[in-house]
Amino acid sequence: MTAPDEQRAPIRDQRSADRSDARRNRKRLLDAATHVLRTEPATATMQSIAQRAALSQATAYRHFSSLDALVVAYNEDVVDGLREHGSRSKKTGKELFEHVVTRWVKLQGVHGPVIVRDRSRRGFLERLRTGDPVVASACAAWDAPLRGVLAELELPEQHLDAARVLHNVLFDPREIIDLTKTAGFAEAQVVRRLCDAFYAALEGWART
Repeated sequence: MTAPDEQRAPIRDQRSADRSDARRNRKRLLDAATHVLRTEPATATMQSIAQRAALSQATAYRHFSSLDALVVAYNEDVVDGLREHGSRSKKTGKELFEHVVTRWVKLQGVHGPVIVRDRSRRGFLERLRTGDPVVASACAAWDAPLRGVLAELELPEQHLDAARVLHNVLFDPREIIDLTKTAGFAEAQVVRRLCDAFYAALEGWART
């Protein structure tokens, strides 16, 4: 007779393999979305992304209920990576903020065309107050650097929402892409000018 533990082992192994396959397929879909949504933004579909990922459409829909859901997940993955980038840094204050901004500007060269598809018609604060997952993810990535800026500028914590709103306006991926692609600024120039504008706007807001 086969021992119970021996019977359960193949089941555990199969479940582990299934989870690994699911993670790989999800990554393949997100990688495919980078290409498809950049090259054919007006006509991209779940089917075209699944084809690019060499997966069936049914497999794609098992991971994401719609193209919009895939784009939201894509955006969250990018911002989660940005949060990890900031959390690994030993920098503080403006140096930390500019460290994360530099990464954010660079990311727009690859991911910006996909991220901008997820820009909501609702205002940032409304989305924040109603628990929008994309805004929550953004706050998780940016709040520590923003608090560092407030501390260095000697501004109280009560201005965090103002810092969030001004940051959301100034560092919009659409404007970053416009500055690099249309205006022809180097990434370092974009970082410097937007950061300086942000610091001045935040100090001006706090004085009024």
